[in-house]
Amino acid sequence: MDQRGGVWQWVRGHPYVLDVAYAVVLSVINVLGLGYSTYAGIEFREPDLWGILLNVLAAFPLVWRRRFPLTTAVIVLTAYMTLGFLAYSSTGGSVAALIAIYTLGTHAPVMSGLGVTIGTAAVSGIYLHVNHERFAAAGIPSDLWTVTVQFFMYVGLWIIARAVRARRLYLKELEDRAERLQRTASAELRAALAEERARMARELHDVVAHHISVMTVQAAGARRMLSRDPDRSIEAMRAVEETGRSALDEMRRIVGALRHVDAEEPPTAAAELAPQAGVAELDALMGRARETGLDVGLTVVGEPRTLPPSLDLAIFRVVQEALTNTLKHAGPTRAAVVLRYEPTAVVVSVTDDGAQRWHGGAPRPASADRVGHGLVGMRERVTLNGGTLRTGPRSVGGFEVQASLPLEEVTV
Repeated sequence: MDQRGGVWQWVRGHPYVLDVAYAVVLSVINVLGLGYSTYAGIEFREPDLWGILLNVLAAFPLVWRRRFPLTTAVIVLTAYMTLGFLAYSSTGGSVAALIAIYTLGTHAPVMSGLGVTIGTAAVSGIYLHVNHERFAAAGIPSDLWTVTVQFFMYVGLWIIARAVRARRLYLKELEDRAERLQRTASAELRAALAEERARMARELHDVVAHHISVMTVQAAGARRMLSRDPDRSIEAMRAVEETGRSALDEMRRIVGALRHVDAEEPPTAAAELAPQAGVAELDALMGRARETGLDVGLTVVGEPRTLPPSLDLAIFRVVQEALTNTLKHAGPTRAAVVLRYEPTAVVVSVTDDGAQRWHGGAPRPASADRVGHGLVGMRERVTLNGGTLRTGPRSVGGFEVQASLPLEEVTV
């Protein structure tokens, strides 16, 4: 089955090969058919050079039917009708004529294609009328009914071909539209990731700048105390070492994964001195959320501990983005934030009941279309810190965002 499908796909990808094949086959059949002087009771002329030439012209031009549909159809149909009027036999001429009319419908302009089709049907009717006695002697009907049926057969074939053309164009438009939508979605996703990484780069600048500033102050103090109080100088240098290790740890977590840096908006001096967002600011964050109508509470499980700045910031951003999504998609509702300290990880989860409550009724179920660029950036941030993010509707209704961020033991 796969082999046949592969052959069919190859043929569809090389349509001119198929055109050459049946053009050559029909031409050979036409030429060989000239040897019949009598067929079905109808007598034909003896074969000669004109008969051979007309039979070739009645089929072989189909090789160019896709490139020059109107010209090809006119040549094939004219040669076919001429063969009939001159009483030459044409075994495959009728098949070639039908292919030519089909080509008019699928590739030629509407008016010219329909005009040639109707003209061919009219000439065919004239041919049947002129040779009425000849066909009647052979027992072949050539009355008005036969002419009418043949006329509608030609025109009907052209209409079918136009319908096939319209369907092909429609499917091509659908494919192009799907490709454009895919490119647009990919571009938007890349833009969201770039924006999130640029923001993380600025935040990393704040963290590193803070550590370096502390190290500079501590090193200056150690230098001044070196001659007066060597012990305190040693403690200050140990603090410099610990601060440097912490800064290097932050750089190891994030810098290696960043691809783009927002160089157009350098942080100002005020931004460098501003406090870094983290777990300590969660109460203020939820206070602002309550002001917008969101009923939200924070629960801390386990013994709180000092977190690396990147993890501290990642937890804050996860909660911030999750609450923003809740307000955006569910409106004023109820939400819960749980921060759990485990021996080797910190787990933060944000859940909501999924929708606004109308007149005390039950909340609407959460929909899966809530996953947007915000969650893409959230997942990027969690992944850069070596964690995992799980998002989706809850079985009891509502939506849940849960991030698990690993803790690493730092040896000094």
